[in-house]
Amino acid sequence: MSIYILGTGAIGCHIASVLRNNKIPVSLLLRSQHHLNDFNSRQNSITYRSQGHINKIPGFEASVVGDTTDQTPIQSLIVATKGHHTLKALAPMASRLSAKSTILLLQNGMGVAEELMENLWPNSTPPAIFIGVNRHAVERMGPYDITHHSGYADPDALRIGRFPDAAADVQQSELVSRLIAIPELNAAQLSWKQVLVKMYKKLVVNACINAVASVLMYKNIGNIKNGNPSGIALMRSICQEAHDVFRDDLPGETVDSLMDMVLAINQEAGENVCSTLQDIRSKNLTEIDYLNGYICKKGQERGIDVRYNQAMVYIIHAKEALYE
Repeated sequence: MSIYILGTGAIGCHIASVLRNNKIPVSLLLRSQHHLNDFNSRQNSITYRSQGHINKIPGFEASVVGDTTDQTPIQSLIVATKGHHTLKALAPMASRLSAKSTILLLQNGMGVAEELMENLWPNSTPPAIFIGVNRHAVERMGPYDITHHSGYADPDALRIGRFPDAAADVQQSELVSRLIAIPELNAAQLSWKQVLVKMYKKLVVNACINAVASVLMYKNIGNIKNGNPSGIALMRSICQEAHDVFRDDLPGETVDSLMDMVLAINQEAGENVCSTLQDIRSKNLTEIDYLNGYICKKGQERGIDVRYNQAMVYIIHAKEALYE
């Protein structure tokens, strides 16, 4: 049975490519008939670049999200849209999902699953929702054309947890099982409590690296290139506030330990252009409200000063306001 993928940016195309390389049927859900025609003109293929190799991967099925004539039930759905697009993108598919379906959310930031539950299934049994913490660094070079920079050698690259019911942690869906069985994804399922800690850590990493790289308008390595003192100081200020906000959610972590993690990942994924900067360069709205904006939201709820994170949100939105 096909695995459906909603969102064909860097991460969606990466997961789709790996699945097809492992002979798993994949059906892409595209935004419009124009996008479908464009994909058909490319012989329904994705160009996947990694470790000096370029592979053109064919054999994908594809359809338009808003095609009301297609009511085929969807059992397995991976959602790789940007956080701020997820609710609007998924809403047309809701009728094709049931309590027997499985959804895996693969986005930066936090708060998306809660948004879906509140708006799509407020009074009914939702599909099984899993959330992935993804450390594969992938850059979109063009439509259906990606470069996989890092993650293939990271044993902790993809961790998946069942949201939000701790009692369901032991359950594993067919979708999750198939992903875990693919060695190059380095995937594993953890308890929701364990995954939540990893989500907070990933949030800190993205809030630091993405925000600063997007201000510099440079690939990730610019944040630390030649020991960039101001770039590192700015990331540390963002990290300090995040630690103040999530101190109780990150037991055993200090500002220093979180910064060590940020700097290590910044170095490892240095050649990648972060997703926020990719959006700015493409003149798309970013997911900053689910990154630094989420830290601001929780900080304000808890009475904690988050001025550096708020400044990052203002700067990125100011850049968006200048799009023509």
